Amino acid sequence: MSDNDIVLTVVDDPGIKAWLDRTVEEPFRLEFVSRADMTRVLRLLEATTAHLVLVEINEEEMDQSLAIITALTSARPWVTVITVCGYANQELLLQSMRAGARDCFLAGNDAGEIRDRLRRHQLVRSGHYGDETRSAVNNLTLVAGADPTVDTRFLTQSLAIGTNRRHPEWRCLAIDTQAGERGVFYLDASNQFTLDNLITSPETLDETLIDTALEEYRPGLRLLAGGAGTKDLEGDRSADLFIALNRLMQMFDHIIINVGVLESSYWIRALGVHTRHLMVAMQPLVEHAHEARGLVQDWRSHLGRNAEIGLVIDGYDSKVPPDLEELSETVGAALAGTLPMDWRHRLMAVNSGRPVLEQSPRCAYSRHLGAVLDALDGGMEKSRRGGLLTRLLGS
Repeated sequence: MSDNDIVLTVVDDPGIKAWLDRTVEEPFRLEFVSRADMTRVLRLLEATTAHLVLVEINEEEMDQSLAIITALTSARPWVTVITVCGYANQELLLQSMRAGARDCFLAGNDAGEIRDRLRRHQLVRSGHYGDETRSAVNNLTLVAGADPTVDTRFLTQSLAIGTNRRHPEWRCLAIDTQAGERGVFYLDASNQFTLDNLITSPETLDETLIDTALEEYRPGLRLLAGGAGTKDLEGDRSADLFIALNRLMQMFDHIIINVGVLESSYWIRALGVHTRHLMVAMQPLVEHAHEARGLVQDWRSHLGRNAEIGLVIDGYDSKVPPDLEELSETVGAALAGTLPMDWRHRLMAVNSGRPVLEQSPRCAYSRHLGAVLDALDGGMEKSRRGGLLTRLLGS
C-alpha cells in the first residue's frame, strides 16, 4: 500500500466512524484522528503524506470544522478535502465548499458509490502530486532551551540580526513568544501589533497588512511579539495560529522563532512540520544535557523529514569538562556551535537595546556566533524554496 492510499479521517462521531469502516475498503486505509487536536491532525497528515482527507462537519460545530478545512487546504494545497456528515443542507454544503472542501459524503449512502468517488478523487489528484514539491515550505528556524536558565531570547535576536546581515536580499521575520510589555526581544523596538492580532483574523493577513502594521527594524528584517500563551491557543485558536503562520511563511524567505522553554513543546508540535532547523540551546551542564536529551527524543517525532536539530552550547568554556563530543553524544544531536559567556558585552547589548553584533562586532560572543550562523546557512538556502524571493525570481 502506498501513502497515497491512506485517507486521513478527522471524525469524532461513533456512528460515522462505524459507517466509514464498513464502507471504505482496500486499497484505501483510514487513519482516524480527533477534530479536537489540530496539531495532531497536521502531524498525522505530514507523517502519512495522505492526499485525501475526510472531515466531519455538522451545524452544531460548523466553525471548528471550517477552521480545520481552511488550515488543511492552506498548509497542503494539493490535498483533497471531503466533508462527511450525518445529514446535509444547502448552507452546510456551501460553507464547506467555500472553506476548500471538494466533495461531501452523506453517511448511509451507497457504499459502492462512495468507493467510486474516492477512487475518482484519487485519480484526479494524482496529476497534482508534484504540487507538493512546489508548495512545501519549511523556512522556519525554532530556537528552544533545555532549561529556563538558558536565555533563548538573546540567542534568537542575535541569530535574526546575523541572518539579516548575511542575507540583506531576504525578507526575514523574527518572532519572540516571550516578549514583554517593554518590547520585542531585548531590542529597542516596540510594536503594538502582535501575533494575537494575526490569530484573531488570519484570513485578512496579506502583504499590505504586514507592510502597514510591522515596520522594518532593519532593512529586510521585521520583529513580531508572540502575544498569547499556549493556554489561550486551544481548539480553533490552534488552527488559526497554524493558518496565520502558514501565510507568513509564504510571505517571508525565512522566519526565526524564539519558543523558549516552558511553551517550547507546543510550538514544536504545532510548527515542526515546517521547521528546517531546531536549535536547542543549553549550558555546558550535565543536568542540562540529560534534560535536552529527553526533549530532543520527544521533539524529533514532530519534525518534518528534512528538519535538522542543532545543539548550541551557551556559556561554554573549553577548559571545563565535559567536552563538546560528550555533550553532543549525550543529547543525541549534532553540535551547531558554542557561545562564550562574555557577560560584559551581553549585558551592554541588553541594557542598551542594541544588537550585540552591531554594538560589539569584535567581541568573543559575536565571533563565535558566526559559527552558529554557518551551521544554519546551508539549510536555510534550501529552505527558501517556496519563499517570496524564490517565487519572484521564478515568475
